[in-house]
Amino acid sequence: MKMSKTIRKMNDKLVGAIKTLNDAATEELTGMSKLDHTIQFDLFPGSLLVNCYFESQEALEKNMKAEKEYQKKLQKLLLKQGIVLKDAKQNLKFILGN
Repeated sequence: MKMSKTIRKMNDKLVGAIKTLNDAATEELTGMSKLDHTIQFDLFPGSLLVNCYFESQEALEKNMKAEKEYQKKLQKLLLKQGIVLKDAKQNLKFILGN
């Protein structure tokens, strides 16, 4: 399916914010393996889910304190792009995986 110009612009803003968040997480979070996201544009921004994966249970537990901080970072980065999240707790999760 072809993206409309509006959705393409929104996607570009979203990808830029997530890249910035990924760069910060890679530097600051020990044991993080990757960061990815899923979205349904017809339900955006509520459908946005950013997952931050950790290599081990220990790394996940060690970094869980930072989850709330990263939810706020995501919210601020998107707000700078004109995208308002209602509840960032629903949009970013720290999980075990690879």
